[in-house]
Amino acid sequence: MGDVTDMLEKLRASRAKLQEQLIDVKEAQMTLPVAGRIPRNVRAMFYLLISHEAEHTVHLVKTLSALGIAQSEAQLILRSLQRSRGELEGLLLCLSDDDMDRAPAEGEWPPRKVLEHIIEDEVVFGNRIEEAIRQGATS
Repeated sequence: MGDVTDMLEKLRASRAKLQEQLIDVKEAQMTLPVAGRIPRNVRAMFYLLISHEAEHTVHLVKTLSALGIAQSEAQLILRSLQRSRGELEGLLLCLSDDDMDRAPAEGEWPPRKVLEHIIEDEVVFGNRIEEAIRQGATS
């Protein structure tokens, strides 16, 4: 495994640990005080997590630009897909197992069906793109 792959795994593991650690924070706990140099509550710390990551994401974009590292169109699309997947996974954090199979109305898909559809299409689309590239390389 390369350094980039190792770092991605560390980032994923760190996020998984954080989500597991904080997933059950209740609304009433959001105003509890947090120890530190600056008086804050749990809510403020959650928002600091968001702003801290956004700040350093911008810093990384700036760094890559300064190094002359530009992403290809495919990489930009994959980046957008990753951002979307994070949003999708975040929506799942609040669901119970029972919620996965509850449809909002007759004829509409429950969350499990939507997610299965996304997973299936991701495989289909990926395979089609890969095949087109393979055929383009042989022609």
